[in-house]
Amino acid sequence: MKQQLTQQQIQKLAPLQLMLARLSQLSQTDLEHAILAEIEKNPLLELNDDPQMESPQIEQNTLWQGDDPIPRSFSSVGMDVMDIIQAEELDFFDRLLKQAKESGLNGDEILIAEEIIGSLDENGFLSGTPIENIAYKLSVDTETAVHVLKQIQKMGPAGIAARGLRECMLLQLEEIHEEPFVIEIIEKCFDAYMGGRVDEVCKELDLSDEDIEYAEEQIAKLNPKPASGHGEFMKKSIIPDVLLRKKDGKFYVALNETGTPEVRLSETYLKMLDQSDLEKDTKRYLTNNKQAAQWFMQAIEQRKQSIIAIAQSIVQRQRDMLTGKREHPLPMIMKEVAEDTGLDISTVSRVVNGKYMQTPSQIYVLRYFFSEKAGRNDGHEVSTRDLEQDLIKIIENEDKTKPLSDESLQIALTEKGYNIARRTVAKYREKTGIPGSRERRKT
Repeated sequence: MKQQLTQQQIQKLAPLQLMLARLSQLSQTDLEHAILAEIEKNPLLELNDDPQMESPQIEQNTLWQGDDPIPRSFSSVGMDVMDIIQAEELDFFDRLLKQAKESGLNGDEILIAEEIIGSLDENGFLSGTPIENIAYKLSVDTETAVHVLKQIQKMGPAGIAARGLRECMLLQLEEIHEEPFVIEIIEKCFDAYMGGRVDEVCKELDLSDEDIEYAEEQIAKLNPKPASGHGEFMKKSIIPDVLLRKKDGKFYVALNETGTPEVRLSETYLKMLDQSDLEKDTKRYLTNNKQAAQWFMQAIEQRKQSIIAIAQSIVQRQRDMLTGKREHPLPMIMKEVAEDTGLDISTVSRVVNGKYMQTPSQIYVLRYFFSEKAGRNDGHEVSTRDLEQDLIKIIENEDKTKPLSDESLQIALTEKGYNIARRTVAKYREKTGIPGSRERRKT
């Protein structure tokens, strides 16, 4: 066997980058646990329980108005605990219902939500009661009931209120913005894939061995029982990570640090490190832990700066919605926020994951503010959420004895200024849970 030397370029993240990546995706509550765990592990870290340390207040560089540029310097600030709305402790289904009531549904839709949530089985599936039966029981259109169902599916753990395993898996894949070909496997080749006919799936979707290997890894991570194991998730309070206040026409953005432990380097071990007669192994051990502690503290600070910067970008771009001028957020993608803040798109994605912003009106999950731009002929900037709402309204007002085909819906949306293909109309109709014209027909 002949030995050969080869050169390979391998991208390796530094310890600080790895630590920052891990901490960035944690919610404020999970960060508290991570800090306490790190203190347990690293003797050079300790709680900063100095009673002389005052709670920081909102500083001037955390506010702006109108089209002012986003500040390039950041501060992480606290707020009075009385300012923070915290959800009461509720069980799984009560939590879902509370979320439904806070999501903007009207009175009739909340009644439908109550019926749907009450019909979920112990695993979180809407499997025993067809949505058509719920609509009939409440004397409402099936489209309206499906619309409410889609709203519920956006709440709580991904996959909740699915009408079957296929839909449950699709909801989870869409939630994490999985690769399109992975979603296509479940969307188009569900039976073949679940039946183990992988070769058939690869041939149908023109997938490589690497593609199917990646897909199998990601699909294996999905939870086939979305309500199982989420009791604590549904019981715990939603504690907002970002606080938004408005005063005198100006928005104040702050990081909610209430309850987050402050850390510092241990004076005892720092003094020990200065001893000239310290054993070599002990000195190496303490030095390594000191470096790890400094990285950890630096990662926490960078996490704070990233959250504040991203929140500022979101609020500036979504000012019209937050001031009540728009019902839904303007189109906004993570690349735009990355450009605003100077952060990587991957960092933006990690930071917004699972985090909440408390506004003067309600609490929003940060991902709610992101959506693609819908093409229009009139130059108006609207999001795909606006398109979906217009599509729903068109269908709600159609003649139920002669429901509109996807081609007719495309014409109606074109008249409203959208530049959209029939196939795209079908995609958004299916996404909002609205059946085809044949299923919608009533005699």
